[in-house]
Amino acid sequence: MCGFGIDSRICSPLGRDRALKRIARWLYAQRSVLGHAKALLRSDSTHNSKEQRWAARFRAAHPFVESDPCNGESLRLILGVGRSGTNWISGVMAKTTAPSRFFHEPLFHLRPRLPFREIGDHTAIGYCDEQRAAPLIAAYRLIAHRRFWDPTLPGTKRNDAEWQLCLVKEVHALLGCEALLRTWNAPVVFILRSPVYILDSLLAAQTLDSIYLNHEVAAVQDPAFLSRYAAGGEDAVARILRAGARMPRRPRIILRKLICIHLLQNMFSDLAQRFPHCKAFAYEEFCARPSETFRSAAQALAIPWDGSMSAHLQSTMLGNRGAASDHYAVFRDTEAQTNRDFRFLSAAEIDLCRTTLAALPPSA
Repeated sequence: MCGFGIDSRICSPLGRDRALKRIARWLYAQRSVLGHAKALLRSDSTHNSKEQRWAARFRAAHPFVESDPCNGESLRLILGVGRSGTNWISGVMAKTTAPSRFFHEPLFHLRPRLPFREIGDHTAIGYCDEQRAAPLIAAYRLIAHRRFWDPTLPGTKRNDAEWQLCLVKEVHALLGCEALLRTWNAPVVFILRSPVYILDSLLAAQTLDSIYLNHEVAAVQDPAFLSRYAAGGEDAVARILRAGARMPRRPRIILRKLICIHLLQNMFSDLAQRFPHCKAFAYEEFCARPSETFRSAAQALAIPWDGSMSAHLQSTMLGNRGAASDHYAVFRDTEAQTNRDFRFLSAAEIDLCRTTLAALPPSA
C-alpha cells in the first residue's frame, strides 16, 4: 500500500492512467444515461404541452363536448386498413332505414387537426395508452355528439333527424384502436384482407409516394406493440426490415408497408378475440358469401338488416361499372375480386411479398 491507504498499483503512472480511463468511461456512461433521461423528459414535456394546446383549441371550437355527454351508445365503427373493402361494407350498412348519421373517414378532416404528427398524415397515432390517445377519443366523442354537425366536413354522407345510429368508417389512427376500445363498448367490425391485395390496391390508387402508413411503418416496430401483436416474431420482423433497408426504393417501400399492414391486421384479429363487442371479418368472406356475411356484420354492429341494405348490396354486385378506371368504385364483379389480377405489383414483387408473409408471425 502507498500513502493514504491506496493500492500501490494505482499509484504507479500506468495504474493511474488505467484508473482515470475507467473513471472517465464511467462518467461518460452516466452522462449518456442522464442525457437520455433528460431527452425523454423533454419529449414528454413537449408532447404534453402540445396536447394541452390542442385540447384548449378543441374545447374552444366544441365547448358542448364537455358540458353535455355524447351519444356514445349510438356509435358503430367499421375499421380496417385502407383498400381492404371498408368502402363497400360501410356503404351497404349506411343504407339502413334506421335513423342514422354516417361519416366516411372523418378523422383526417376534423378541426382542430389531430396533433399526432407535424408532417404527412397528422392522424397517424402511435401505439399508446388511453392518456396519449386522449385527442383521438375526444374526436370520436365529438362525432357521436348530437350537437355536432358540420355539413362542410368531407365524408359527411348522412345525418337524419333524430338519428339513433352513428356509423363511422375509418382507416386512419388505427394504432389507437386498443385505447379506444378500452374507453367504451361501441360495436366494432374490423375488415381483414390479403395484405398483398391491400398493398397492390393502395399503390395502384395512390402511387408509391402515398403518405398513407408512412408513420405506422415505424410505429409498429415499437417493442410494446411487437410483444403483444407479434409475440415470438420480433426478431423475424427486425431481420426482414434490416434486409429491406438495403433494397432499392421501390421494393423497400413495398416490403415495409406490407409488414405494417400484416401487423395491423394481427392487431385487429387479436382485439376481436379480446373484446366481446368487436368482430373481425375477411373481405374474401364478403365476396364468397355476400348475403350471409353482410347479415352477420350487420348483426355484429347491432344494425337491423333490411330490404334497403339488401337491395343496395345486390346493386353493387352487378358488374364493373367504371371500376377499371376508378380505383374506389364499389360496383364490381364481386366473385372475381378474390383472385383478381394485380394492378401495381410485378410477379417478382408478389413473390417477395408472399415469401415475406410466410416468415412473419401469423395472425391470431
